[in-house]
Amino acid sequence: MEKIIVVDDEEQNLAYLETLFKAHGFQVTTARNGIKALEAAREDPPDIIITDALMPVMDGFMLCREWKADSRLKNIPLIFYTATYTDPKDEKLALDLGCDLFLVKPQEPDVLLDQAQKVMAKYKAERMKIPFGKDGAGEQILQQHNETLFRKLEKKIKQLEEANQIVKESEAKYRSIFENSLTGIYRTTIEGRLLTLNPAFYHMMGYGSPEEVRSQITDIGKQMYLDYHDRENFLQMLNKNNHTEEFITRFRKKDGSIIWVTINAWTVRDENNEVLYYEGMIEDITDRVLREEKLKNAMMGTISIVATIVEERDPYTAGHQRRVAELASAIALELNLPSQQVEGVRIAGLIHDVGKISVPAELLTKPSKLSDIEMSLVQAHAQAGYNILKGIEFPWPILNAIHQHHERINGSGYPLGLSKDNIILEARILAVADVVEAMASHRPYRAALGIDIALKEIEKNKGILYDEDIANVCLNLFRHKGYKIDEGVWK
Repeated sequence: MEKIIVVDDEEQNLAYLETLFKAHGFQVTTARNGIKALEAAREDPPDIIITDALMPVMDGFMLCREWKADSRLKNIPLIFYTATYTDPKDEKLALDLGCDLFLVKPQEPDVLLDQAQKVMAKYKAERMKIPFGKDGAGEQILQQHNETLFRKLEKKIKQLEEANQIVKESEAKYRSIFENSLTGIYRTTIEGRLLTLNPAFYHMMGYGSPEEVRSQITDIGKQMYLDYHDRENFLQMLNKNNHTEEFITRFRKKDGSIIWVTINAWTVRDENNEVLYYEGMIEDITDRVLREEKLKNAMMGTISIVATIVEERDPYTAGHQRRVAELASAIALELNLPSQQVEGVRIAGLIHDVGKISVPAELLTKPSKLSDIEMSLVQAHAQAGYNILKGIEFPWPILNAIHQHHERINGSGYPLGLSKDNIILEARILAVADVVEAMASHRPYRAALGIDIALKEIEKNKGILYDEDIANVCLNLFRHKGYKIDEGVWK
């Protein structure tokens, strides 16, 4: 088995060369600098050595010089393999020092292997005896080596100066953005003490300078957050995901007034993955929140009017939509849905039968069983409700919830015949709440069946007509948490 020493100060390069030559039958020894390579070679001479040029302690040029001056090693071929020293003068110096081949990184694996094999074969065939340099040429070669190192040093210094200039320009650009941004920018310790903050931040909070903020605010969680639980939730999300986006909360300003803000933040960690500090951007969205609240109030007023109109046309089901909304909201809460989604379920429940406006009143109040044609007209209310409201942009999936609340898990519902997860979650919740309330309450064509009969229907058909998880939550609400359909409350 042929032996090779590969020398490089980069772990990735060493690992690559070691893997390559081992895969082709070589016994490989690795070294991170020329000194280590010489020590390994003198202890167990290889058949060939491949070395990088630029390395700490002893570089490739000095290694080559020592190698060719050593009586035991000078007849062992040495190949330069470098990405740093690529100038023709560098190659000439290496060859003058006695190296057998000068290769510039990167080379294809097959090419590198082939070149190494050719150099070894040449040595074996010719029994080459290469003395170190030429008589009287040692000082000249050393001078060339020093000139090469100086040239590389000059190049590195120039690169460093250019890099420093880029850093300075970047810092100046960042400082300009930091100082002039209309968005608040900050950095805090993990305990909540402000480290840095830009003018937009302290002006937003009603302070005159960053020093004033830092002197008065020592814990932003307790002193700036209106609700400390928001701070706890924020940190939990931040530490789990390393960032948060559009986290909305309320801050208390210097004068005691309250503002709504949205925060985008991220963690900065050390090499051990420990949090060093938090950074983020903050924006005052008070005006936006107030506008949205005003629009929401207007929308709720409209929804209330629509619900009233529906129930006036069908007095026997007065309160049905409200009771469905209350039960659906309770189920959504038990499912641990976000508060915004729970609100969407409630709103959908309040107007889920809006399409009944298009159904003849005599059908809604008919005291006897409906014919097939009459039933199809009543069932059209789901599609009619969708058509009535489709021009309104709700902040929740109200349209689909209304459209799909008579769909069933096995695909037997209407109007679209959807099944399983093709029915949105809000509609699956409404379906259960709607059936329970309808069966438990009075209808024109029958007396109230009662809650026990309604719950038996849900239990019998859970996983068939009704979402099993939602059905189980509903059953648990009534049987174990004391939910009362007439009161909309539970334990």
